[in-house]
Amino acid sequence: MAQYVLAGTAGCPKYARAEILADDLSINLPDFKVHKIVLSEGEWAAWLKKTCSDYGWKHSSSPLVWRELVDRGGAGTYLGGWDDFKKMAEHWYSYSDRLDEGKVKDISSENKSGYERDKAASVKTPVTPVTVSVIGAAQPIAYQLLPLLFASCFKDTNLAVVLQDVADHDQVLEGIKMELDDCSYGELHSVSVTHSVKGAASTADFLLILDPLDNNSHPDRFQLLKAASLLYKDIAQSIKGALKPDAKIVINGYKACLGGMLLKHHGVTSDNISVVVTLDEQRMRAKLAKRLSVMPSDISGVTVWGNVPVHHTASTATGTVRNHEGAITGPKSYDKSIAEAVNEEGWEFENVQSRDDRDKIVFDMSGRGPNMASALAIYTHIESLVQGNERTTMGCISNGEYNTTPGSVFGFPVSVTDGVVSIREVGAVPDKLQEIILLQDSQLSAEKKVALGECDDVEKALQQVEESLWTILENPKLKRQLEEKEAERKAKEEAERKAAEIRAKEEAKRKAEEEALKKAEEEAAAAAAAAAAAEEEEEVDYDAD
Repeated sequence: MAQYVLAGTAGCPKYARAEILADDLSINLPDFKVHKIVLSEGEWAAWLKKTCSDYGWKHSSSPLVWRELVDRGGAGTYLGGWDDFKKMAEHWYSYSDRLDEGKVKDISSENKSGYERDKAASVKTPVTPVTVSVIGAAQPIAYQLLPLLFASCFKDTNLAVVLQDVADHDQVLEGIKMELDDCSYGELHSVSVTHSVKGAASTADFLLILDPLDNNSHPDRFQLLKAASLLYKDIAQSIKGALKPDAKIVINGYKACLGGMLLKHHGVTSDNISVVVTLDEQRMRAKLAKRLSVMPSDISGVTVWGNVPVHHTASTATGTVRNHEGAITGPKSYDKSIAEAVNEEGWEFENVQSRDDRDKIVFDMSGRGPNMASALAIYTHIESLVQGNERTTMGCISNGEYNTTPGSVFGFPVSVTDGVVSIREVGAVPDKLQEIILLQDSQLSAEKKVALGECDDVEKALQQVEESLWTILENPKLKRQLEEKEAERKAKEEAERKAAEIRAKEEAKRKAEEEALKKAEEEAAAAAAAAAAAEEEEEVDYDAD
C-alpha cells in the first residue's frame, strides 16, 4: 500500500489546493492514504533543506509531495510540487481543480490561523500558582485548616503551600507535607517546608501568621505582652522588604490585633494586614440561632468590634435575622433587626461566653483546643479576601473610623472587593457600644506601650481602662472577675511587702550574729594573746632565777 506525503507552509495557497485534492482522493478512494506535514514559514526552509539532503532531492518551494510504500519501507519517490501532484491526479484519477483564487486564499488564510492556534496551544504555559505561606504551621490548627483550602475558594486555581516553623518541629512539618501529597488534591501545585520566615514570605500571596501566644503559654499578662513584642519584631524584621507588593498578611491568635500594630511599628509597610475575628462572630451566630429558633445562616451583620479576643466584642447592634417567627413576620427576604427579635437589652453580655471561657470548656471536654472552629474561621476570612464579601467583619488598620486611633488594628464591620478591605459605615452606633469601642481602643494603645517597653507597669496602664470597660458591660461575672483580680493583685503586693520585711529582719539578724561572732573571735584572740604574753613573761622570770 502506498501513501502520499504532503508537506508545506500553513499559509501557502498551493498547499491549500494540494490539501483539498488529497482530501478528495482519500474520501473517494479507500486505498488512497495521505500524510500531511504543516510548517510555519520560518520553519520551512530549514526543514526542506534537510529533507532534500536526506533523500537526495532538489526542491525549492511549498508544497513538497512524495510517495511512500507503507508496507515495504525504503526511500520515498519524489513527485514534486502542486503542479506535479495535480497532473498525477488528472492522469490517473481524472481529477480537475475547480477552486477559484478567492476561495483558495480564504482556505489558506484559515489554515494559517488554525496552525498558529494549534501551535500556541501546544506550547505549555508556565503555571503560576497562588502561594499560601503558613507561619507556625506545626500548630494543630494548621492541620485542621489546610484541607479546607482545596476544592473551595481556591477551586480551579493551582495552590502552592509553604509550611514554616522552627527546626524543632521539622518532623511535624514533613508529616503534614506527606499527608497533603497523599490527598492528591487537584489544585495542589506543590508543598514545601522551610524554617525561614523570610523565605516563606518572599513567595507568598497570602501570608498566614498563626500566633501561638495565649494565657496558657504566658499566664502573666506582662510577660505575654513582652513575648508578643519579641515575636512580632522577629517576624517584621524577616518579612519587611521580602513581601510581594500585593501580598495579604492574615493574623490569627490571642494577641492578633496587637500583633498587627507591632508589625507596622517594626517597619512592615504593607497595609494589607487583616486579623481573623470570625470565630467570635461564628459563636455569636450559633447562640442567636438557638435563641431565635433559626438557622445560623439566617443571621447576618454580627460585627466583632475591638481588641479581639480580650472582651465580649461580638455585637448584635447592627445585625439582622431572617425567617424569625415573632410578633412581626414577613417573607423570607424580610430582614428584622436582632435587637428587635431578641427583645432583651444586653442579652449577649449575659449569655455569650468570652473566648477564654468557651475555649476552656472545649478543652476540658475534648482534651484539645477549639481547632476545628478556629480553622473554619480562618478559612472564612481567607474566602472573603479571595471571593469578596459585601458584609463581613475583620480586624484591619484604622484610619480613624468610629473615633478609633489611626493606625490601630481593630475589629470593624467591613466589605471586601477584589481583595481590598474597606470599613463599612453602619449608621448610628448605640452610645454604650461606642463607649466600649473607645475604651478598647485605649486598651490597645496601653498594651502596645507595655509591649514596647514604654510603660513597665502593666496594671497601672490597663487597670483604669478595664475598670471603666467592665462597668459599662454591667456583667456581674465580669465585675466579680475584676474584683478577684484586684484582690489577687493587692494580696500579691501585701505578700511581697511581708516577704520583704521578713527578709530585712533575717538580714539584720544575720548581720547581728556575724558582728557578735566577730566580736567573740576578737575577744578570744585577745585573751589568747594575753595568755601567751603572760606565759612568755613567766618563762623569762624563771630563766632569770
